[in-house]
Amino acid sequence: MIATLTTCLMIALAASSISITVTQTELFASFREWTAKKNALVGHLFQCFYCLSHWVVFGGMAVYRPALLNSGFALVDWVMTAFITITFATLISGLMFKVFQAAIGMHVMKHEAQKTLQAK
Repeated sequence: MIATLTTCLMIALAASSISITVTQTELFASFREWTAKKNALVGHLFQCFYCLSHWVVFGGMAVYRPALLNSGFALVDWVMTAFITITFATLISGLMFKVFQAAIGMHVMKHEAQKTLQAK
């Protein structure tokens, strides 16, 4: 059970990191613009870290196949484990997003201070 929970937490951590990176960084800005032009729904997927994290979790679940519950119905167990893992990913993403926002805020403040000092 601990190994399975650890697997779910690792999937959630990876899903959060991948989702934040793809949806929030300049590295993927042109990719997000390209997908939005090709298809509005897919474009939205790559702009919403919450939305993308679901699909990344589903991919991780398909590869590692953890099962936190054992009801005797494999599909039910898989869906429940997937949504438990998505909940972990959402909590982790929330923390990561707060840190990301703080880092951006600090960057903006430094940039504004440098502009002010250079203007004098």
